Amino acid sequence: SMYYIFKVPLSLALLLGAIGSATAPASTIMTIRQYKAKGSFVNMILQVVALDDAVALIAFSICAAVVQSMHADQGLNPLVFLLPLFTNLLAIGLGIAFGFLLNRMISERRSDDNRLLLAIATISALAGFCAAFEISPLLSAMALGTSYVNISGNRRLFDQVNDFAPVILTMFFVLSGMRLNVPALATAGVIGIAYFFIRIFGKYLGAFVGAGLSGAAPEIKKYLGLALVPQAGVSIGLAVLGQRILPPELGSLLSTIILSSAVLYEMVGPASGKLALHLSGSIPSPQAEEKEVKVEKTAGNKEVSKVQYQQN
Repeated sequence: SMYYIFKVPLSLALLLGAIGSATAPASTIMTIRQYKAKGSFVNMILQVVALDDAVALIAFSICAAVVQSMHADQGLNPLVFLLPLFTNLLAIGLGIAFGFLLNRMISERRSDDNRLLLAIATISALAGFCAAFEISPLLSAMALGTSYVNISGNRRLFDQVNDFAPVILTMFFVLSGMRLNVPALATAGVIGIAYFFIRIFGKYLGAFVGAGLSGAAPEIKKYLGLALVPQAGVSIGLAVLGQRILPPELGSLLSTIILSSAVLYEMVGPASGKLALHLSGSIPSPQAEEKEVKVEKTAGNKEVSKVQYQQN
């Protein structure tokens, strides 16, 4: 629609479409935790946001290959599509291999500092391999984390890295903000506003149609799209990569659109997520919460009484 309606260059429209498919899972999960939401609707949200970024990375790699061939004045051929698929499989395989390696290196006897250093060293080595083979470090890193957690079944390292991550994320967002070309906001105005609303509409329509085709529950069909509005981390990283592929003027425009819209999405995303949870009935009422607390206290008292009885 950006290409046909707003006459945006096809290369820019392709990358905007690929980046637009990404969702910020952290924002969605925080909203779910804040309101203690539960149920099948919440389970569906968690499954979708977990896959969203992986799909966005694969879509971006294919679109990036098409854009590069367009700017190199090369005709489209099957290799343009097959090569990104091969590199994505290589990225996933490399990430899984490093996940196995990390699991072998980390044992229960190692200290927390030792674990964190090994994790950082493994991620750095993975990034080096990805740079050498010119494959996606983002997809490889996701595969590493997924494989390690599923192989080890231990979330202790995840919690450590999660505590360490804010420093890295702050640096990442500062560097990303430095790329924001403020004068370009005037040029990106109409296109940026169009991208903002078209992405929301696309998310809602895609979730509505997908849920309908899969026979999902009515609340999932109606409200899932509202919970997929937030966009940050991965989309900003992809915008940085896209800026290198496009000509300078288009690259600056892409970066400006994604960075400025990410701020807006993070402002309206939590409210949209809360609305989806409320309309789907996933947020428990105060009475239900009180009842749950009473049940937990009763169960706890019974357990204490049982232990005391056994001791006597």
